[in-house]
This record gives sequence, C-alpha cells and structure tokens, in this order.
Amino acid sequence: MAKGLQMAEPPRRRTDVSADTAQDDIPKIKPQGSADTGMKFTQIAESEKVQFNKRIKRGVADGYEMLAIRTRQKVPELLEEALVLLEEKYGKV
Repeated sequence: MAKGLQMAEPPRRRTDVSADTAQDDIPKIKPQGSADTGMKFTQIAESEKVQFNKRIKRGVADGYEMLAIRTRQKVPELLEEALVLLEEKYGKV
C-alpha cells in the first residue's frame, strides 16, 4: 500500500556573519522631521494630473502608440488632442 505525501523539512537558515553586517551597512531612511537628516524629500507635482485607466481593444492601444511614435508626442497629449476634436464635433460636455 502506498504511503501519503510526506512533508520535507524546510531548508536551514543561513547563519552567515556577512549577511548580518550587510544589513548594518544599509542607510536607514529617517522621517521628514528628523533633526539629523538636514533635508526633506517631497514630491512637487508640476500640474494636477490623474491616472486614466480604461479598457480598450489592443488594436486601439497599438494605434495610439504608433501614432505617438510617428508624431513624436506622448499618448496623453494625443488624448488631449482627441478630446478637443471630439468637443468640436459634438460640443462641450
């Protein structure tokens, strides 16, 4: 009769001294108000931007990418231009 599956022991952890010293060499990130850092890291947005996620067909996405390459523009710039053209055709919403 066959025995059931048996669990193997997990691999032993390394007790290498170099791994412990490598952790100490990594500089720690301090909070923004910390006195000994001297500088603060902040991200300043150039303009108000949002992420635009919509599912579209692969062919449409590829078309935008190819058009962006041909016109040397970015896809968001093409979307802005498309909005202007659609507003001219259908009016502003």
